[in-house]
Amino acid sequence: MTTWLGLAVAAQFINALSVLIDRHIVVRAEHIGKPIVYAFYVSLMSGFVVVIAPFGFIAMPTTVVLLLSLAQAFAFVGAIFFLYSALRIARASDVAPVVGAISAITSLILASVWIDGDITINLLPPVLFLVAGTALISSFHFRGHALRGALLSGALFGISILLAKLVYLETHFVDGFFWTRTMCIVAAGALLLVPTWRVAILRGGKHSSSNAKALVVSNKILAGVAGVMTALAVSMGSVSIVNALAGLQFVFLFLFAFVFAEKVPSGTKLEIGHGGWQTALGVSLIVLGLGLIYLGYV
Repeated sequence: MTTWLGLAVAAQFINALSVLIDRHIVVRAEHIGKPIVYAFYVSLMSGFVVVIAPFGFIAMPTTVVLLLSLAQAFAFVGAIFFLYSALRIARASDVAPVVGAISAITSLILASVWIDGDITINLLPPVLFLVAGTALISSFHFRGHALRGALLSGALFGISILLAKLVYLETHFVDGFFWTRTMCIVAAGALLLVPTWRVAILRGGKHSSSNAKALVVSNKILAGVAGVMTALAVSMGSVSIVNALAGLQFVFLFLFAFVFAEKVPSGTKLEIGHGGWQTALGVSLIVLGLGLIYLGYV
């Protein structure tokens, strides 16, 4: 029963590495700039599974699976768009924790309505510890529309992971993972139907340096590994708990900052956290929540 829990924790370790690279990509002018461009390429690359899938073993989806997968893909694209919209005008250390907390709250509420037995009463307190700890890591120093972007991104990520869980309940993991990822390609293609977005996407790809493109692709491969592990954990266990464990990536980020203090670029150090009692309390609550969840499953 703890296998999916271990997968979720390992996925957040990989996500922490990806976050550091993501921030570097977003703030550099020579990289792919506009959020809609980044949303397009992230969604497109999420469909890599189409190339490697054993087509002889993939069953045709039911109408329910197809519609749920399509809805999940569009929610994911929207979440990516609003995430990078917020990251362009606010610190990653402020945006990411809010996105994670709102995503966890959204999936918890929706799972309680749509999925029977997703979380038991005795595991609700540690999940709330995880959510509260994640939120406390942010110093809430938002500018412009960053807060709105973070809230919308978190809500859409929560909806996306809930829809993915519903897909896995309708079919087995391999088919469910294949169709959710395939629909990401469809959702990415839909962005090209809007003329202004199409121009931005085509120009963004052309104007980006080869190094920028290679960095984006490499990082998305890394994030893809974490995505597969997270998807497997969601299919096997509680979507509410798996999503709430996203706060662990910030614990890992703080560990990276401490262990590699002399090697991490100064700009990245500042993005990892603001220190003080609030951050310490947030990290403590996340660790406490994980410990209580683990004890609840052993």
